[in-house]
Amino acid sequence: MSLDISSETEARLVPKAQEQGLSIDALLEQLLDDAGAAPARATNSDAPQLPVRYLGVRGSLHRRDIYNA
Repeated sequence: MSLDISSETEARLVPKAQEQGLSIDALLEQLLDDAGAAPARATNSDAPQLPVRYLGVRGSLHRRDIYNA
């Protein structure tokens, strides 16, 4: 199988592979394995935090406040 990549991408991969003492194929395989090791679903502790805005003191909301009846 062959993979066509740009010369810029190849130029970035070669030093990283040499730095780790790996071939480009081994580096790519390691990167793919690491990417596949991520958890498939998030837990409750991983839920994003929503920003909170203080809108001042508010009273109760009544039906008459919503409708003109």
